[in-house]
Amino acid sequence: MTELSAALPRWRRFTPKQYATAAVVLIVLVATIVFYKHIDMEALHARAEATNGVLLFSIVTVLPLFGFPVSVLHAIVGARFGLGYGMVLVAVTIFLQMLASYGLVKAFPNLFARRLEPFRKRLPKGAHRSVTLFTLLLPGAPFFAQNYVLPLIGVPLRTFLCWGLPIHAIRSVIGVLFGDMSGNLTPLRLAGFGAYTVSVIVACAFAFRRLKKAMQGQPPKEDDPKPAA
Repeated sequence: MTELSAALPRWRRFTPKQYATAAVVLIVLVATIVFYKHIDMEALHARAEATNGVLLFSIVTVLPLFGFPVSVLHAIVGARFGLGYGMVLVAVTIFLQMLASYGLVKAFPNLFARRLEPFRKRLPKGAHRSVTLFTLLLPGAPFFAQNYVLPLIGVPLRTFLCWGLPIHAIRSVIGVLFGDMSGNLTPLRLAGFGAYTVSVIVACAFAFRRLKKAMQGQPPKEDDPKPAA
């Protein structure tokens, strides 16, 4: 049976969940292409460019603390500031959000413990760095929940920022880039966004599986290792 399974084509060994994920990405891509033709992107860009920069910065910083989807806000930032300045602004907002999340959890631990208990139960015990990466790579974990649950379980601020900030920033590139190019999206560019999204999902899933396997059977530790340079 093992030899037969190994002989099967790779696509036949995909799980139903993987097929479902690929189908969702494809549907979203097709829907974007269809609806994009009926949206006045020039008007949306003009409205975004007319938005007060300080107000937009405040909105992008505050709303995700209450669970608002960051991808939507990052796309607006991209439309308003472009890729270069947009990424700088997004990186600053993510840094401030992480600091605010850490401070809120430390100030009101019981409140967040009750609300995040289902999510916290999914996390294994282990070293702070491993648990941080595990949480950040956990499929389907919301941005705001990741930022609240890590301080809640005792991850130090340095580990939280050193690993969380770059991972969040890398993921934000697609949203900012989409907003920047949304005024001139061609089928080829849309396909590129789809390919990038799939590659990020695959990379995170691969890293998550390897980390989960490595953490199995490992005793809990209380360490705070620095990331490799």
